[in-house]
Amino acid sequence: MKSGRLRIIALLFLIGYLILFSRLFYLQVLKGDFYRKLSEKNHIRIMVVNPPRGKIYDRNGILLAYDEPSFQIYTYPYMVKKRLKLLKDRLKEILGIEIKDDIYERLKKGYANKVILKKRLTQEQIKKFINHWQDFEGLFLEVQPRRVYTEYARYMPHLLGYVGYPSKNELNKNPMLTPDMLIGKSGVEKIFDRYLRGSYGMRAVVVDAKGRIVKTLWEKQPRRGSDIYLTIDARVQKIVYEAFKQSGQKSGAVVVVNPKDYSIIALLSYPIYDIQKFADGLSVKEWKALLKNRYKPLFNKALDGLYPPGSIFKITVALAALQEGVVAPYQKIFSGAEFKIGKWVYRNWDPRGCGYVDVMGALEVSCDTYFYQIGVKLGSERISYYARMFGLGEKLNPQIEKRVSRIPDPEWKAEFIGEPWYLGDTVNYSIGQGFLAITPFDSTKILVPVLNGGYLLKPRLLKAYYDMSKMRFITVKTEVIRKLNLKRFYFRVIKKGLYDVVYGKNGTAKLLSTLPVKNAGKTGTAQVFRHKKRKEKIEKWYLQNHAWFVDFVPYRKPEYLISVFVEHGIGGARTAVPITKSIIQKMYGEGLIR
Repeated sequence: MKSGRLRIIALLFLIGYLILFSRLFYLQVLKGDFYRKLSEKNHIRIMVVNPPRGKIYDRNGILLAYDEPSFQIYTYPYMVKKRLKLLKDRLKEILGIEIKDDIYERLKKGYANKVILKKRLTQEQIKKFINHWQDFEGLFLEVQPRRVYTEYARYMPHLLGYVGYPSKNELNKNPMLTPDMLIGKSGVEKIFDRYLRGSYGMRAVVVDAKGRIVKTLWEKQPRRGSDIYLTIDARVQKIVYEAFKQSGQKSGAVVVVNPKDYSIIALLSYPIYDIQKFADGLSVKEWKALLKNRYKPLFNKALDGLYPPGSIFKITVALAALQEGVVAPYQKIFSGAEFKIGKWVYRNWDPRGCGYVDVMGALEVSCDTYFYQIGVKLGSERISYYARMFGLGEKLNPQIEKRVSRIPDPEWKAEFIGEPWYLGDTVNYSIGQGFLAITPFDSTKILVPVLNGGYLLKPRLLKAYYDMSKMRFITVKTEVIRKLNLKRFYFRVIKKGLYDVVYGKNGTAKLLSTLPVKNAGKTGTAQVFRHKKRKEKIEKWYLQNHAWFVDFVPYRKPEYLISVFVEHGIGGARTAVPITKSIIQKMYGEGLIR
């Protein structure tokens, strides 16, 4: 009985083996050539599906940037190496596409890496490619997101930045990137790339030798990037741009912030460049023209430019002198046409001098000789101490700020200049000249704590973002860095002095007194070239003085702090004040200021 079962089992194994052997014989011997050819013609390809980036809106929901689908043709050099000339001719003849020399050379080498032949195909080219697919064996059509910037976005190219493909270094550092995935390279696109980027999907497909998809094996959908809302007001940004352009000035920057929460309302670096052309790719000629432009349109002057602030720095010196008891609020000091230290003579900008003035009067007429005196009494260390107290020389938001002010003191001079600090350095320092240098954005730090009651806040550029995991918008709150230990009464003294700059009898910004809304501010003129004579006229643009004006409006409850910087603009009252007036007029006209 037992031996009978064994025979049956052995027979079953034998039958199974014969069936398996027969099948293998059929597949490998009888049909082997057929299936070998078939396997050569078909193969599995893993396709990466890049996600659309999140949209960028301004604070009021005005769309600034979004993605749209864009078709492109790509290939793998090893697949077309032997038919390059034929494909090149057909692309030109049928689609009107010429392969660039550098791409042709890459194809000739026959590498396995993907090569894009043409981006942003027109509808007509897509249609012809599909109709003539048999002529383009080895070439593939795919959809990729294309970054599109709206009309409003074109007034803020430096702020929004641009996108591009990851470098080798970026690919090595981040495994979540793919070679043809758009990532932020500068500005908002880079700062908030972690929200905007999303994550790529994947698709495994079987394709034939002509590259046609035969079958989809599995698929993982990409996750689009999160939408973000900036603190920027696109309407104000447009007004700022138009005001600067209409002024006829060649170069500069404007920064507008809300002093209550330090949200950035507008940030302009002038001149601008075409952000859409930059995103789509510039020609060599266009790129060279941008590089040769003497007014440096690619350089973000608002955040990265360092310039002497001139008299707007007197606000800091005045507060320091009040707080340190160097001078009392209503104490008048005689301030003549000159201030002497030994044989050295330091002149007032107005040769008539200022006479007896208090700190408010000194701010009103921007009296140099008054500030020379209190600056010397303060000393360079205490001036530097208060400058740093206000956030100068510090990145209050490292995401936004890439450069910091240069706050000099004896130690700094010894290290970088190799010379001792002289009393004359302190004299120059007290009026915002000498070694001191700040960015146009830094100029807002001088006034923000004065206007909000003494709080040093973290500057904000992001108002809210959409959290994909929680499926809801997250609002970004204001952060207090520190409370300044200064008497609030002194803030009121400073504000009154700045009010008199506009409405005082001898104010340096009386042009603004006719505006329909009360405002206040401070002019600044920073010397670039030492004049041989007092009224020497400098013709060369790059030797002319820089011009500044910092303004806040409305005066009682400031909602906007506007800083205008005109590179080589000759004088604050002459060029920066008129631009400020134009900005406030237009904002008031559009109901943005009441």
